[in-house]
Amino acid sequence: MAFVPSKSLRFQITARAVATTVIAVVVLTIASAIISNHLESRQTASDLVDVANQVTRATTDANSAIGSDARILANMPPVAALIRASRNNGVDPLSGDTVDEWTERLATIFSSFHSLRPNYTQIRFVSFDNNGREIVRVNKQDGALVRVPDDELQTKSNEPYFADAAELAPGEIYVGAPSFNRERGVIQKPHLLVYRVLVPVFDENGGKFGFIAINVDLLRHNAAVYEPLKLESDFVLHNSAGSSYHWNAKTQTGSFKFLGTSALPPEVEEKVVARDGPLPRGLIRVTHDGHDYLSTRLSSLSRASHQVYFTLIRNRNFFQRVLPGSTRTLFLLGLIVIVTSVVLTRRSVDRALDPMINMRSNVMNAATTGRAPSLPVGLQDEVGDLARSFNTLIDRLRDQEASARRVFDAVMDGLVVIRLDGTIENSNIAFQNEFGIVPVSPVKAELSQIMAGSDWAALAAEMADYVAADPQETREIKRLCTGWDRAEREVSLDISISLLPSQNDQPLFVAVVRDVTAAAKMKRDSQALIDRLNRSNQELEEFAYVASHDLKAPLRAISHAATWLEEDLEELLTEETREHLHFMTSRIARMSRLLDDLLLHSRIGSVEFDPTRDIVSGAYMAEDLEKLAGSDDKIKLEFSDDFKAAMMNFMPLRTILLNLIGNSIKHSDKEIGEITVSLEERSTEYAISVRDNGPGIPEKFHEHIFGLFKTLESRDKVEGSGMGLAFVKKHLTILDQNISVVSDGDGTGTEFIFTWPKPEQRGAQNAA
Repeated sequence: MAFVPSKSLRFQITARAVATTVIAVVVLTIASAIISNHLESRQTASDLVDVANQVTRATTDANSAIGSDARILANMPPVAALIRASRNNGVDPLSGDTVDEWTERLATIFSSFHSLRPNYTQIRFVSFDNNGREIVRVNKQDGALVRVPDDELQTKSNEPYFADAAELAPGEIYVGAPSFNRERGVIQKPHLLVYRVLVPVFDENGGKFGFIAINVDLLRHNAAVYEPLKLESDFVLHNSAGSSYHWNAKTQTGSFKFLGTSALPPEVEEKVVARDGPLPRGLIRVTHDGHDYLSTRLSSLSRASHQVYFTLIRNRNFFQRVLPGSTRTLFLLGLIVIVTSVVLTRRSVDRALDPMINMRSNVMNAATTGRAPSLPVGLQDEVGDLARSFNTLIDRLRDQEASARRVFDAVMDGLVVIRLDGTIENSNIAFQNEFGIVPVSPVKAELSQIMAGSDWAALAAEMADYVAADPQETREIKRLCTGWDRAEREVSLDISISLLPSQNDQPLFVAVVRDVTAAAKMKRDSQALIDRLNRSNQELEEFAYVASHDLKAPLRAISHAATWLEEDLEELLTEETREHLHFMTSRIARMSRLLDDLLLHSRIGSVEFDPTRDIVSGAYMAEDLEKLAGSDDKIKLEFSDDFKAAMMNFMPLRTILLNLIGNSIKHSDKEIGEITVSLEERSTEYAISVRDNGPGIPEKFHEHIFGLFKTLESRDKVEGSGMGLAFVKKHLTILDQNISVVSDGDGTGTEFIFTWPKPEQRGAQNAA
């Protein structure tokens, strides 16, 4: 609709707004110089808190990680075994292994942790007995791991931390103060600054036995912790005892100073560190020598024995050096000008906006009564144009509301809009049909009507916390509740609640209510089946172990008896009886191998496969297999170049390949047996082939050969337990890999093809 430009509402408001803006810009330009100093100070304080929080979190997380390592080591089987063995004449009553065997295993575990933690310098297992004598100790010297011999192990009862370790309760850790590394009470050179993390070790009766101690290179450890933070300012961590750690943001390095040699200037230190007086609170700001020192106390890192402070060091900015005191007058003048401008502009705009204000009143009344608003659609200006647009918008909103309601009711799950107190404002048809609750009924409906009181109390508390939290935070409340449907049957309800955007002070929530009774029952049934399967597997493994262990004792007795018979009756034996005795001893040996292999088969899968560990080259694997296979001039064993160039996990792949190669060697029927191991690289896995020129395997036996004790040849012809291919199959099945056999059994050989996952290489690996 056309109208005279000079009379348009846009022109009038624009003219007055431009004049107001010009005045405001001039005044605010001056005022901005004043408030910038205040904003900068607030920003500096905020930065201090942010950086302090980052440093605190990084420090706490790093210490927790070391403590976690120490707890893991304290709970390793060799630790418990060494405790038992120390109280049983040096022999573990459970396993029968000696102290030396268990200390060797624990030292191996310590070495593994050393390899993963470059900043650890020592890992020790110390007993409270024998003046705190070390039981196992592994050092890291110039990057090499050294297990300390038994005759060089030390007593630690005179060390300051020994008494603290004896006071630790289960679950506690001790983080010691930094000090130079000492050996037999003497500080070692070159000086190495370390701190110690101790975790107590208890025997099976809960008695205190000793502790695990980890020494950490302080400077390297802190550099690894703080360098990823990419801080732009120096900071100092210092305590009330006088020690301090200074981080240089430019060089990304740190330095430590002991008592009396603080990294802070004396004028700053005496103001921010409380030694005898009350603890400073809040932000402390000290200006010295062109720098600002902003300090705060870190409660989370402080202890009863000392307080820890964090000081951020920054150069002083322009406003702190230059801004004159007259800015207060300019600020007050700017306020007066702004207030005057606002008053004058308000009067002018009110006169221009009277029609729009009246239209707003009509729209608000319509929102209250639900009737169509009376709008000034006949005006020939922007207000009239806006009124006509409003009418069009109202029609569209009605259509959208009807469409949204159809979608709302079409959802199969129950949807309900509720207030903070649980009052139901709206619900879809699915909810009404399931629970028989209609929001528009005369009696006020509440969500608490359909669930147990304790569940509603928990939901209501979470909703209240949600409202009180940061309004910018978006989250979802989820809870599995017990409820009742419209037939009063008990059901399991999965309830998800989210906060709806609201234009008033009454928050609204939308809840998705889903009946998961059947799903919950299915989950319980599935878990019960899993538990039964786990128990069955455990019982099977225990049976295999007991069977193989208990049967070998009488087997050895039979073997000895046969040997004695042969020796005692040597002069009376005939060729036939001697052959019978040899036949019996060979069967005894075969039975012993069967029992050993049965035990090995039952233990497959007891150690979880880690694709990041024991990574070697194919060339190393090939060399190892050639030695173990024991091939001679009648066997030609070859590995493809692709196999040798690939990187792979050493175990259990070596076991699989060794059994496949051994199978080919045992069944070789050619003058020269040829065995070729090759590899094809795929996107996420390898396809590995073991091919020979032996007699082959008929297709009908391709599945049969992977069973326990299965052989196609008589064991009198081919020596073996018949377990090798069963080992292969079980290893691959546990890792969700597959194996296939390519052979017609016509004397042209056999090819085994199986898949194997690629290793996950992280950092330096053993590519031997």
